[in-house]
Amino acid sequence: MILKELNNHPQAAMLTLAAVLLLFASSAWPHNRNAEKSRENTRVITTPSITSEVSVVLGKKIVRQLYARCGLTISYLDVPAARAVMMAEKSQSDGELARIPMAVKEGAPLLPLHVPIETARLVPLFLNTESAKTHTSLTGTRVGFLNGYRMIAAVLPEDATQVATADTFQLISLLKRQRIDVALTLEWDALAARHHNPEMVIGQPVLESPIYHWVHESRQEDIPCLSEALSDMKASGELQRIIREGIESSSP
Repeated sequence: MILKELNNHPQAAMLTLAAVLLLFASSAWPHNRNAEKSRENTRVITTPSITSEVSVVLGKKIVRQLYARCGLTISYLDVPAARAVMMAEKSQSDGELARIPMAVKEGAPLLPLHVPIETARLVPLFLNTESAKTHTSLTGTRVGFLNGYRMIAAVLPEDATQVATADTFQLISLLKRQRIDVALTLEWDALAARHHNPEMVIGQPVLESPIYHWVHESRQEDIPCLSEALSDMKASGELQRIIREGIESSSP
């Protein structure tokens, strides 16, 4: 009966159809608005691929908390270490997890937070005390390190035999099997390895530098809040707690 009446009144039929379409469209608006807001509050951050690096796992946890404190979420883009910073430098992400300044290409569209996450220390890790005494200078030594770390070339003696590895697990495995004389790695990773192998010896740092989280210049409005959040985490001791617990709970 209603359809018959509408057929007899084309204008009324058009108004009814328009009302139905408007009803369906309006019901989808909240979902669309929420999806758009979610995209606006999400940042894609490049990071070295997840392997056994304690430093990477800790870095991701720390940086995620920084963004959460600023009402932002993170989508991590896990790629090989060298590619991670290159993608950020080429504006293919909203930032890079953590690098020392010398590892970021000069003139790249990346800006560091106002404060560093920590001081990065590249340290030699020896199998035991005897090995540490024998290979302290690294000269003529078989040195293992993680592939993709740009700063390695700046610290190794020319006559050192370089052995690049895919991850820290392989690096420590080579050291245990005496296929390398020393493992050159970040201090957090060395501390985690020694936590499970107390006989290992950590030598003096061969490189020390502040390590920063880097933000793409298109997102520079995020920097003040992220920097303040990091300062608060350091002042409260939360940052050191995360690092300590991460090292102690790491896999051997």
